[in-house]
Amino acid sequence: MEKLTVLKLAFLNIFKVKILRNFFLLILIIQIHALFCLGNSLGRDWTGLTPNEIAPGAKPLGSAKTKFFNLVKTQASKVKKTDLTSSEDKNIDNDVKDTENKSIDDSKSVPMVGTIMQRNWVGLSPHQLSPRSIPLGSMVFKHGLNYEMQQKTNVEEHPPDLPPIPFNLSIFGGTRAYYTDNVMRTKEGRLESGVWENSAGTSLETIPFELGQYMTLIPRLDLLMQWANYGEESVNDLLDYRFGMVKVGLNFYLPKDFLITTGLEYSILHSQFSGDMLFDSISPSLSVQKIHPFSDNTFLMMDILLKYSKTTRVIDFVADNIFPDDGDNIQATLNFNLIHTFGSDGQFIFMPGLGINRTEYLKNTQDGRVDLTYFAGLTFIWQIWDWLGVQAFTNYSTMRTNSLGKDLLGQSSSYQALDTGGSLNISHTF
Repeated sequence: MEKLTVLKLAFLNIFKVKILRNFFLLILIIQIHALFCLGNSLGRDWTGLTPNEIAPGAKPLGSAKTKFFNLVKTQASKVKKTDLTSSEDKNIDNDVKDTENKSIDDSKSVPMVGTIMQRNWVGLSPHQLSPRSIPLGSMVFKHGLNYEMQQKTNVEEHPPDLPPIPFNLSIFGGTRAYYTDNVMRTKEGRLESGVWENSAGTSLETIPFELGQYMTLIPRLDLLMQWANYGEESVNDLLDYRFGMVKVGLNFYLPKDFLITTGLEYSILHSQFSGDMLFDSISPSLSVQKIHPFSDNTFLMMDILLKYSKTTRVIDFVADNIFPDDGDNIQATLNFNLIHTFGSDGQFIFMPGLGINRTEYLKNTQDGRVDLTYFAGLTFIWQIWDWLGVQAFTNYSTMRTNSLGKDLLGQSSSYQALDTGGSLNISHTF
């Protein structure tokens, strides 16, 4: 009987190792394939006349964005151009200049809006064709703006040959204060505490790359720093922390509002009291997100996350059944969030949510322990300006574990907690 049990445990360990190895390989294959497709899309040669030679000032759309961006970079290194291209460019420039001169003569009392054209308008503007016409509806913004806006602003037209900026950079920060009725997350002997969290970070995204007809790729890099202070004096020297994270990811946008994300992150946690490192981890992840619209201002967002954490954890303060050496774990999370926007500009957001998290531990004495955490929350957001927003929230969570977890954790084998507070957030995109 004992031999049979040993063989069974050995078989389960081998099975877990194979699952984790295959998960690593899957993430690696997806990222290599995406980079391969990205390289192919950037390395294709352009055949025939370029879009800029056919319609100077035109803005590439769709799959032409990537091709045009690569073409501009390639042509920047060339000194000579064909006689055909030069003659056509001169003819087009002469036609535009002649039309502009005629328009100026015909409309002495009317401000010339056609000389200021938006980059995504192809060919002559409506004001160049009919100088006295007044743009209506969306046409006001598609060519030359309106008369009053032109008088107040001095718009400089950029050369059409300049490529778009190949990335988007964002910075953000926030402060959050909340109250929790169970700061230690224990079943009995609950302690209340106030918590003050602060965070700052940056995100870097490249321009979109089209991989085939139905998929768009956006690589992304995230950096985050967070630190927290607890008001309960009996535990703040233990719980006050500094947290840092670096994450690289590939976002694959698909039809029907599907998003698939592969990521690899490195996280590290330090104690603010002692300065010692509590743990660090390397975590590959795979997530799938789907947004389902019910109306113009109501959406259901569903996401599934699978994440494996290779963790090295060291904690100086050891309390029985409260801070075990959790070690490596694999997590599966399912979330549902209903998003409703209202207000004249959609600046108010009401968002209830439900979720469940399953965590299985894979190392040391915790091997085989499985925790299930259920959570529900309500969030109200007021986006005052594009760069400033405030929010109020309340979250409820409860945790249960299996029989092994009950034996190992004791008072921490289950808990209920309610967190309520608010936050102030700022952000800016360059």
